[in-house]
Amino acid sequence: MRRALPQVTAWILGLTISTAIFAALRWNAPWDTALAWQSPVGHVWIVSSVAFLALVVGVVAAATAWQRANARTLWIALGFLSMAGFFFVHGLVTPGFLVGKSHYYLTGFSGRLAVLAAALCLTASAVEWPERVSARMVAWRRPALLLAGAAIVAYGVVGLRAPYLLPSMFVTAPVFRYATLGAVTVLAGFACARYAIGYARTGLPLFGAIAIGAMMLAQSTYSMHYGKAWGGTFWLYHFQLLFGYSAIGWGLFWEFSRGRTLQAIEDLSVTDVVEQLRRGHTESIVSLAAALEARDGYTLGHGERVAALAILIGQEMRLSSTRLRGLAAGALLHDVGKIGIPDAVLHKPGRLSTEEFAVIQEHPARGDVMLGASFSGRVECAVIRHHHERWDGAGYPDGLAGTDIPLEARIAAVADVYDALRSNRAYRTAWSATDAAALIEQDAGSHFDPRCAQAFTRVVAAWEARYAADSLVYHERRAA
Repeated sequence: MRRALPQVTAWILGLTISTAIFAALRWNAPWDTALAWQSPVGHVWIVSSVAFLALVVGVVAAATAWQRANARTLWIALGFLSMAGFFFVHGLVTPGFLVGKSHYYLTGFSGRLAVLAAALCLTASAVEWPERVSARMVAWRRPALLLAGAAIVAYGVVGLRAPYLLPSMFVTAPVFRYATLGAVTVLAGFACARYAIGYARTGLPLFGAIAIGAMMLAQSTYSMHYGKAWGGTFWLYHFQLLFGYSAIGWGLFWEFSRGRTLQAIEDLSVTDVVEQLRRGHTESIVSLAAALEARDGYTLGHGERVAALAILIGQEMRLSSTRLRGLAAGALLHDVGKIGIPDAVLHKPGRLSTEEFAVIQEHPARGDVMLGASFSGRVECAVIRHHHERWDGAGYPDGLAGTDIPLEARIAAVADVYDALRSNRAYRTAWSATDAAALIEQDAGSHFDPRCAQAFTRVVAAWEARYAADSLVYHERRAA
């Protein structure tokens, strides 16, 4: 049920090969010379391919940004549109194609401007802006898109019709070349890291594709910086950009084939950890959660809230993105084993008999068996099977104690009990936040892992502000 990493393995392999080729050409000048190819027309075709791929993504992102009030989507659109526009100019001003050879410097300048603008905008899309700043960006998103388009067109006109307006001394100055190299390295590296983390949390292909694309931006800048005109390294940087934008185009096509292209672009703009993990749930997980809610009225929203609280606790305890992802899915489906429990027991009002409670106690192991063959990782099943274990060993189904209980299950245990206390039941009303939190603190060291309980106390206020179910009234079904 987890989206598989091999979907981006080929692109990671390509990134590695690209790095190896650059190193070989950089340290072996004869190889670089041997691969030289002076072809203005070939250069234009390759550049146009890169620009076209960037344009496709940019148009989709721009359409989304135009309609939706989201600042990060705006920056994503600006990044791809600027790359497409400046790189088209980079191709058109190829010496000997449409402009004279005396203006050769425009080609390099346009290429550097393209990768710098793309890296800057991708970085801006990965930043979590203050609410006031984000609101201002949203308010000006349409003028910003129009202004960016006009600026790119104006630059193209100047480059083709009046190239002398760009002084060659400024363009070819070493300080400019090294400044762009350093800036793209930092900016693209930051964007790559943020989108790679997003991929680890969600498994959504477009996150991984843009992380690869951002890294290829940085790589291409080094090839551009150290390559000589028409040499092997010169051509390498064009193929690196083509490779990077092919990865992004592939990610977009993947989402298009699933009928969620615009949704995928919007997903890229999400930086909140809980929301990222929620959007990363596969269709199978979402369907199972819906089936569980339909089966048991009490679980209406319970799984989602337990998952949200578990994520906040796990994040506070510095769990990796991969482990948070498993924790989120496991917590969402922690009660999936209840699907097989008879209605007479599951929906009985009031207290259960000893025999009936024994039936309820079967649901963790039952859920583990149901989904054991479906999850590619064991974190999810560990949460499902062991979320009713106790720190002192008095829990079920396996009577595990202390650190023998998987950490993710210990976290889910705290989240599960707290939300249960904060929810209305047929035989009692919801506890107050103060009383429920006091019980978690009181049972730390007996029912709960003390570290998990301490992390809970640091995040519960944030959970209460966003996810508490004080206003929800559960209409539990009665047994027939």
